[in-house]
Amino acid sequence: MSRIIYTGSPNNPRWSTDQVIFTMTQYQTGGLAPRQQINFGAASAAAILGSDLVMPGVQGNNLPTALGAPWDQLLPAGPAETFTTDANNTWVRAHLINGRWGGPGNTWQNLTPLTATGNANHATVEGYIDAYLAACRQFEISGQGQQPVWYGVYYCVQASQDPWSDANTTADTNLYSYAPAFIKISWRAVAITKPVNVMPQAAAANIDNYPMAGVVNFPQGFLLPQLPAVMNGAAVLPAAGNVAGGAVLGALPGNFPVAQANGFDGSIEIHQS
Repeated sequence: MSRIIYTGSPNNPRWSTDQVIFTMTQYQTGGLAPRQQINFGAASAAAILGSDLVMPGVQGNNLPTALGAPWDQLLPAGPAETFTTDANNTWVRAHLINGRWGGPGNTWQNLTPLTATGNANHATVEGYIDAYLAACRQFEISGQGQQPVWYGVYYCVQASQDPWSDANTTADTNLYSYAPAFIKISWRAVAITKPVNVMPQAAAANIDNYPMAGVVNFPQGFLLPQLPAVMNGAAVLPAAGNVAGGAVLGALPGNFPVAQANGFDGSIEIHQS
C-alpha cells in the first residue's frame, strides 16, 4: 500500500488512494565474474526493495532462462561435464536479486550457479527479507497510510572471488572452478522521503530521485520480523565447516548505508555446502 500527498499541501493536504508506487529501484549489477578462461555468473547485484512488492498481484517470477557454457554446453578445452550433467551435485541458476522482486532471469549478470543446499539457504534469507517487507507494508497501512516516508531495504549480493574448487585442483577443466565458493548477502533498512504535491504515477517514475537514508531507529509501531533461527548469530550458512570473511567481487553501491544497530541490518555468507 502506498499513499502520498498529491495536492493541497501544506494547508489542505489530500492523500492519494492506495496505489503501487514503491516496488524496486536502483537495480544494478557488477557484470560477470572472471572464472578461469571465461567470465561466467554474476559478480554482484543490488537493488532497493519497497513495501509495495508484497501487494497482491505485484510480484512476478522471472524464472531463470539464461543458458550457455558451462551451464548446459561444453566449454572448449574446459570441463568434461556441465552444471546440468554434474553427477555429484544438483545445481540451480540462482538469482542474486530474486525474480519475484523484479530481478531478471534471462541474463547471467543476475544469476550464478548454486548447489541445491546453497540455494535453499539463500531462500531462507530471502524469506526474512519478504517478512521485513511485509512489516514495512503493515506500517504503511497504519495511521490510514498517511506516513511521511516509505520503508524498504537495500539488498546487495556479491559472489566470492575464489571459486568453489579446491585451490590445488582449480583449472580450466574443473567444473567447480566456474562456480563461486559462496555469495555474501548484505541488507540495510532504508527510509525514502515521500514527495509532496506529486501524482502517484509521477512518484513511481521518479522513486530513485527522492531522499534516501539508512534507518537508525524504527518508529513506534513498526514490528520487525523474527530472525530465522538458523540465521541467529550466524555469519555463514551452512555453519558447519565454513568460515566467513573471504574476498568478494564487485563493491557495495556508493549510497549503501552503514549498518545501524536497529535490529535489522546485517550480512551473511551463503556457502555451497
